[in-house]
Amino acid sequence: MPKEQAGTMVSSSSECPIHRLPPELVFKIFDYLDLASLKSVSLTCHRSEQLFAEYCPRRCILCIAKRPHVPIVEHLKKAAKMLLRTKRTYRSLQLHVAKPRGNKNMQAALGQLLEPRLLQQLVVLKLDLAPDSLTFAAQLSDAVAHMDRLQELTIRSTVDCFSPLQFSELRLANRSLHKLVLGHVWPGVIDCPNLRLLEATASLDVETIVGKQYAQHGGREPHWKLNQLEELVIVEELCMALDMENRPGYKVHFFRQLTQLKRLHCNTGYISERIFQAIGESCVLLEDLSIANLHLVDPSSLRVLANLTRLRQLAISHSFKPIPLATIVCLPSLERLLLGRVVIDWQKLPNVQSLQWLKIKPYAEGVRQLCDALAGPLKQLHCLWIDFCYAMDTPTREEILAVLPTLPALQTLVLQNVYQLQFLKAMPPLAGLTRLVLFTAYEFEEDYTITAEVLAQLVPNARRVEIGSSKPLHDNVFTQPFQFFKSRTAFGYLLPTDHHSKWELRQYNHRYILFLRA
Repeated sequence: MPKEQAGTMVSSSSECPIHRLPPELVFKIFDYLDLASLKSVSLTCHRSEQLFAEYCPRRCILCIAKRPHVPIVEHLKKAAKMLLRTKRTYRSLQLHVAKPRGNKNMQAALGQLLEPRLLQQLVVLKLDLAPDSLTFAAQLSDAVAHMDRLQELTIRSTVDCFSPLQFSELRLANRSLHKLVLGHVWPGVIDCPNLRLLEATASLDVETIVGKQYAQHGGREPHWKLNQLEELVIVEELCMALDMENRPGYKVHFFRQLTQLKRLHCNTGYISERIFQAIGESCVLLEDLSIANLHLVDPSSLRVLANLTRLRQLAISHSFKPIPLATIVCLPSLERLLLGRVVIDWQKLPNVQSLQWLKIKPYAEGVRQLCDALAGPLKQLHCLWIDFCYAMDTPTREEILAVLPTLPALQTLVLQNVYQLQFLKAMPPLAGLTRLVLFTAYEFEEDYTITAEVLAQLVPNARRVEIGSSKPLHDNVFTQPFQFFKSRTAFGYLLPTDHHSKWELRQYNHRYILFLRA
């Protein structure tokens, strides 16, 4: 073999194969590593350090928060110098803004940090505003207006208050902004033509306050331009609704303007019949509708849902009147239905083909109708979530479990508020189930007799079995890659005693889940 070829082969074999990977693929690998592992990788060679320097600002948020025993002005100046010297181009920034007492240099320090050259690369900006930061509203407004790549903006109050911070001088005008999150902060103007998602948390009636501008200005938007929104999430905390301006007409004006909405989540005091009708008549493009409290005088008003032909998910946490389920399941595109403290009228259900995902909280008086529905019109369900009522006795729960084998397409089962795992012995084996999730009502304090072998007999083909005592934070358990629980001790009682069992405990991000061994 010629020496040139031999030298080439030696050089090629000594090269690390990772160096030949494009940066985009390396970044995909980095997504699966925690921060400590990423730092270790960055120390292996110069190229890894360069890739880490480019990747880290995309994944991490640069947090410039108030530090104890350090003057805020000096802290901001050091952060500005670091940003001017660093080779990293940060795309996400979290900034604490507060007016220091007896210091007039805050505005200059904030100006250095919000220098246009540093802001051009920002994609995500999170501002924590204190009540005394009103002085810098105009400066922040100018900075937001010059961020040409900004897509997500979060503004939150740093103090818990019963009323939001009124920043009338804060004008949010940005052409690239796509998502806006407001936490107890009320800006004077929102003028973002590409804004598609708004999340507002406040201790006031958001729909009434915003709807007032439409009522007083003939449907125009002099302050908040929102008629282009596609997603809206409203959370009202401790809303007392004592304001004399709290008129239902203002809310109706608000929802009649949002004709482009595809996702609407209202965690508010209540949605009246008139407001619900305005949503059904105007927001006809809705695909996801979630209502915390529905107050209908006439349950037949639900017929307005027939206008929402694109609706794929409907969630109602509480209703003051029984809900005729037949009116809802007739929606042609409905796939997911989440019902909380709702009395359901199970009569005259059609054969439903589109509905695949159902969450219910059954009451004892309607268990027989529920079992008939699961064995008949709802037997095509793929996912079923049952939140057992606290007053429901064990025989009634076992009656519901006995009907589960009549669901031939059932793949995922969630049982919430389970008092004792022993009652699962009454559940017939579910060979088609691939995932089982159990939320117990209390912490694991007693030694349950049920073992992993018993679970293996009940769900022999399940690839995931998850058991824990913590309440799920959201209803979208199935969209999460893993569902975590608080108690590690819980799984100690479920672990097999012999090493030949199919079950094993795995650790993921310092949490513990019971998995079926492949």
